[in-house]
Amino acid sequence: MEKEILTLEEAAELFGVSVKTFIKLLKEERVPARKIGREWRFSRKALIEWLSIGDSQSYSASEGDTKEYYNQIAPKWEEIRKNYYDESIKNHLLNLGILKKDKTVIDLGSGNGYISTAVAKHVKKVIAVDISKEMIKELKKNAKINGIKNIDTIESNSIDIPVEDEAVDMVCANMFLHHKDEPEFAIKEIKRVLKPDGIVFLSDFYEHRDMELKEKMHDIWLGFSSGKIKKWFSDCGFVDIEITTVRQNEKENAKTSKAKIFALTAVKKQ
Repeated sequence: MEKEILTLEEAAELFGVSVKTFIKLLKEERVPARKIGREWRFSRKALIEWLSIGDSQSYSASEGDTKEYYNQIAPKWEEIRKNYYDESIKNHLLNLGILKKDKTVIDLGSGNGYISTAVAKHVKKVIAVDISKEMIKELKKNAKINGIKNIDTIESNSIDIPVEDEAVDMVCANMFLHHKDEPEFAIKEIKRVLKPDGIVFLSDFYEHRDMELKEKMHDIWLGFSSGKIKKWFSDCGFVDIEITTVRQNEKENAKTSKAKIFALTAVKKQ
């Protein structure tokens, strides 16, 4: 007899898709479901009925809205970005001494190349991944202006990255995680693409209450606590997890009060 109450994994199997794809569906459509604590539960009958009355032209465009927003502001992003974080993050990364000439780095949520163009001269290759094709265009322009030729680009939402398992030596993710519905699954994807003993560098906002920032930037999370981030990475099998505060160069006449930023480094356990 078939189970009537399904877990997240079982519901994804019923639909014949990956768990990550099914989570994306949960966020974009009104799927019949309940969340009990942190666990999803589904009725097999309700899922099948919901599927049977679906309309392929009627669905939420939440991800599409975010993509369109960043497509529109891409040419102005460099100036917009300065209102929220300055050069301190990439300077912090460069000063860590973890970039090596023989390494391949993937930059998730690369935007116009804030991280990619900074690290490219210090590594063998950079794979820049972003959801916005216009941001990628800006990245390519910036790379060309700076004479950088070792950056490849991928247009992707960074949840199902079209990169093989254990393909890169290092993952950089700047202001990336707070855009993800399920950060833990994004961290698992980071682990998947990393080689054993590979390093992740992640920078993001500490927890804050700036709703204006959240709405303007199409953020999902109001930053993260150190404890939450450490637990997610530890549970995913990362070791040597270190979190430090990135000090920004605040100006007295700054238009926007910058939220506090942390930088995390961690190593994928063999």
